[in-house]
Amino acid sequence: MSRKIKVTVIGCGVSLECMSPHAREKVMQADVLAGGRRLLDFFPEFKGRKIVIKSGILEVISELKKLSESKRIAILASGDPLFHGIGSRLGAHFRDSEIVIIPNISAMQSLFSKLRISWDDTALFTLHGGKKAPYRNILNSNKAVIYCDDKVTASGLAAELVAKFPDCGSRNAVIAENLGMNEEKLYKGTLNKLKRCKTGGLSILLLLPAEGLIDSSISLGLDDSGFIHDNRMITHSEVRAVVLSKLRIGPGIMWDIGAASGSVGIEAASLCPALDVIAVESDSKRFCQLQKNIDGFGLPNVKALHAGALETIADLPDARAIFIGGGGNDIKQIVEKAFRKLIPGGRLVVTAVLLETKAALTKCLKNNFLEAVSISVSRSSTLGSSRLMKSENSVDIYVYQK
Repeated sequence: MSRKIKVTVIGCGVSLECMSPHAREKVMQADVLAGGRRLLDFFPEFKGRKIVIKSGILEVISELKKLSESKRIAILASGDPLFHGIGSRLGAHFRDSEIVIIPNISAMQSLFSKLRISWDDTALFTLHGGKKAPYRNILNSNKAVIYCDDKVTASGLAAELVAKFPDCGSRNAVIAENLGMNEEKLYKGTLNKLKRCKTGGLSILLLLPAEGLIDSSISLGLDDSGFIHDNRMITHSEVRAVVLSKLRIGPGIMWDIGAASGSVGIEAASLCPALDVIAVESDSKRFCQLQKNIDGFGLPNVKALHAGALETIADLPDARAIFIGGGGNDIKQIVEKAFRKLIPGGRLVVTAVLLETKAALTKCLKNNFLEAVSISVSRSSTLGSSRLMKSENSVDIYVYQK
């Protein structure tokens, strides 16, 4: 190692045989070797100090940082260090010039090689670190690989997918467990079959292309009946579609203030997986409904906060889009306070039904007011053997841009 290099991160692939002579040489040159117990056991002949990485990865990195001032450090990583590995965690602790990363194949690549199929059109997911499974994103992928863990194993995830979307039970999939080890196992079959397997945490689930249409997507203007809501406290589908078009959603952060059922934030998050939505609701009953809707739609990029708008806004991260569907007498103050947290070019959209709310909004942010749109919806209704159109309350939509 040169004087500048303090840490060498070595990808171990799925087995010792995957490691090159160069990688093994770097291991033996180190004074300190860190890694999981299974990886450390690859090198019983190593004479230096060994540090087992279990949990508390930040504490281990801090210790290695101190040791690196006088010792040569090598860190063993399963698969490739930069594919959901420790390699990406070291940047905040070491300068680029202090780290060398030796790549290797990932478990995912090893699995595709065994199956002799390409992976260039595959969506990749991980549940490590307690992440929620993005069911819809997984099922909407042509091929999908999901790294599982002890909390949600590959067979457990298969069961969850089938429970959420029964039609996907016929989709073909593969579970790979303990790749590269003596205990390596491959299970092939439909999700209905694989959900009954007994698998451990060191497993991945591969979904193969669906033969038929499995509609797990959320379309624009999702029907109101898809949400649990309280006394019609919901932004109806027609209004919601216009609101989303005015918000100009995209990658970044969005707030849904006075979320109630969360229909706007949930639909936005489903249409743009790169958008992280924070839904704020103060009413206890509606907050419970909001949380159930988020869980029901299986969207890990929506977070619910049980709090009032005014006391919460200051602590929220800056947003590219803000929707305010409720605010009561505080609407003007909420709008002006929220607007300050918009990023340049961001949009704030407010819906109003009450005349008092509309009057307050006409006085807000006059220099940043973009437009107001009034939406009037009439629905067909039966009257005896006949049908007629029954009008609903008109909704005004106010749009502001920073």
